[in-house]
Amino acid sequence: MQGTANGVPACISCHGASGEGNAAAGFPRLAGVGADYFEAQLAAFADGSRENAVMQPFAKNMSASERTAVAQYFSSLPAPKGIRTQDPSDVAPSDSGAWLATRGRWQQDLPACVQCHGPGGAGVGAAFPPLAGQPAAYIEAQLNAWKNGKRPPGTLALMPAVASKLSDADMHAVALYYAQQPSPEAGAAAAASQASEQGPAQAAAQSASQPASPPQTDTGAHATQFHPPPESAMPGGDFGKSVKLGEQVFRNTGQYAGKFVGNSLRCANCHLDAGRKANSSPLWAAFVSYPAYRAKNGHVNTFAERLQGCFSYSMNGKAPPLGDPVLVALESYSYWLATGAPVGGKVPGKGYPKLPAPAQKADYARGAKVYEQHCAACHGADGQGKTSNGHTVFPPLWGARSFNWGAGMHETQNAAGFIKANMPLGLGGTLTDQEAWDVATFMDSHERPQDPRFKGSVAQTRTKYHDTPNSLYGTVVNGHLLGSP
Repeated sequence: MQGTANGVPACISCHGASGEGNAAAGFPRLAGVGADYFEAQLAAFADGSRENAVMQPFAKNMSASERTAVAQYFSSLPAPKGIRTQDPSDVAPSDSGAWLATRGRWQQDLPACVQCHGPGGAGVGAAFPPLAGQPAAYIEAQLNAWKNGKRPPGTLALMPAVASKLSDADMHAVALYYAQQPSPEAGAAAAASQASEQGPAQAAAQSASQPASPPQTDTGAHATQFHPPPESAMPGGDFGKSVKLGEQVFRNTGQYAGKFVGNSLRCANCHLDAGRKANSSPLWAAFVSYPAYRAKNGHVNTFAERLQGCFSYSMNGKAPPLGDPVLVALESYSYWLATGAPVGGKVPGKGYPKLPAPAQKADYARGAKVYEQHCAACHGADGQGKTSNGHTVFPPLWGARSFNWGAGMHETQNAAGFIKANMPLGLGGTLTDQEAWDVATFMDSHERPQDPRFKGSVAQTRTKYHDTPNSLYGTVVNGHLLGSP
């Protein structure tokens, strides 16, 4: 890169010979940044919608073809060595930067950075650039720019919404996390340090080997929202180990329960905040709802059986046998999350919201437009999700790697309720009911793996298990009989 004849200096004079950036000056790394994203930022500098006293005049003096060439060149360069692509498996709640990056703050509907930018902040596709190894001053400046309306809102206007929920201290902490990129061992060390600094009451609770007190019986109406115990209160001892494993299975299902998983999904894809978030079918509400009769299989199910069904249908895999460590861990985690939850009454936030019938009949074509506008940036135009360094970040919504025709999410009522309350990620409640119904219908009008209860023909299987307006299985959409090979 030699600069241009009309006064644009060589990019490497500020951003480094290999596009590695300059941390001391706060100049971002360019190497490995997606070409489409890079080019869009240069265009924003050129038209003035992204403010920067240094970059704006340079970008204005570049032709569109020059901006394209620069973007393609730097996107082809490898990221600097030593930038990790994974996050620590254990993060202490006191480490606010790492916590926001890997867990988020769902009380404010604030997703973790990794849920869009990928493991380690390595970046995902054209919309979500790499954060790993960027200078802290640069990351902090961009968050402030979004918060103060001095940078274009970008994909789904997600970043202004995120930045508006961050304090100055939050921004500084998460910027340092990605700039420093500590070794994986640092997370475990921080967690150990946090444990050593806990007060006597918390330390005593975490050292107990017995499970927490069981949920209390509900004797009246509960109008207030239940809140599960915080992560910092996770118990110790053998029971605590099982609870921790359950959380890990929930967050990284393929890694910790791979032999029972047949697709690219994780439990936490549909049960947000690792099963904590109300109105995304939280685990604590499910635990206190069983045993219960389920028409789906025609008998009274225990909670363990309910979990087994999740593996058979939502994970398109096979059920862990009763007593398997994976199943026991999930039961332990759910039991702990339900500490203090009411039993025997209606629990606010249980399951997915039940939306009223749409004003207009849900429509595939309208749903396709909603999908293109609000969903495709994350899940892909083809619905197959997006990955980063081989790890699924945004889940596939249909096709061979998604949930099968027996999963609850294949029913449009469930999908519409989940979408309305929770999607786009971090922007729940922004779609209208009609839009949620339409896009749920569009999503569930695509082919996916067969229902494990298949009766030999699509017609027989629909009659037995899908005879409801909320299931499109066995109906013809765009000339294709859904459920057929």
